[in-house]
Amino acid sequence: MSSSQLAIDHWDKTPLFISEEERYHTYPWLYEAAEFKHHSGENVLEIGCGTGCDLLQFARHGAHAVGIDITPEHLRLARERVDGLAEVKHAEATKLPFADNSFDYVYSHGVLHHVDEPHRVVDEIFRVLRPGGRFNVHVYALFSYFTLLRMLQHGREWKLWIENSRDPVYIDFYTAGKLRKLFTPSQLKIRKFHCGPMPALSPLAGFFLVATGAKPD
Repeated sequence: MSSSQLAIDHWDKTPLFISEEERYHTYPWLYEAAEFKHHSGENVLEIGCGTGCDLLQFARHGAHAVGIDITPEHLRLARERVDGLAEVKHAEATKLPFADNSFDYVYSHGVLHHVDEPHRVVDEIFRVLRPGGRFNVHVYALFSYFTLLRMLQHGREWKLWIENSRDPVYIDFYTAGKLRKLFTPSQLKIRKFHCGPMPALSPLAGFFLVATGAKPD
């Protein structure tokens, strides 16, 4: 089964719908890391918008925001949440339904590591960004407190305990080097975030790698 179909089956059954308060309490670093406040007047694309929580923040801060997702229940919930403030479309990350050079900023949180052909997603990000346009991509870090904890707790089955249910879903884990190679020739800034029990250790043991860069001119 393809990574896309696994994702649809997983999140159609158990959609990731939580309140804004809960999301940004759980991830207090996310508001600044995602740059929600910094793209007023820009065309912003969110790849894998889920139930629309982050997409709504871009729209509230003045961006012309568009989100895409492949899960029917996520799309329904996202449209309900954004209530016309942003556009929500059904689309694959590997085949975006937008013209070249359409966006100033492309954002994606927790999506690329669920795609088995990530180079195709990166190609599409570069294609739809205008020259000099920026991207901000968040993926699971291979070396983190959370992966180590799950390995110790669940042994060989640890990957089944990463997401919000035990239903199978494709998951890859990233290092900074792997991200830099994937996004060549763009020069990346990479930071680590989210080490729940010990926030001060996030730069070393955080669960999310945040990669930012720009499409070469």
